Amino acid sequence: MINLYNNKEAIMKKLIILFVLLLNFNVFADAQDGVAILGDNAIEAQMQVVRNGAVTRCEDIDDENKREICVVDYYAQHNLEEEPSCD
Repeated sequence: MINLYNNKEAIMKKLIILFVLLLNFNVFADAQDGVAILGDNAIEAQMQVVRNGAVTRCEDIDDENKREICVVDYYAQHNLEEEPSCD
């Protein structure tokens, strides 16, 4: 019975840590480069700032597939819901 209790406690600790990390993920994305996370009613100018931030963040990646993943991740972190154009 004690072993089962310790197991649940360990699982709860891991879940709490995971939850805190996920909460901080968006905060770090915003703080790292100064580009604001988009709200529900973002205007075109705000979306363009996110696109420009993705270019700046990912332009030094030589591998095209890795660069596209970088851009997609950047868009997701900043709530830009569109397919990237890596032309």
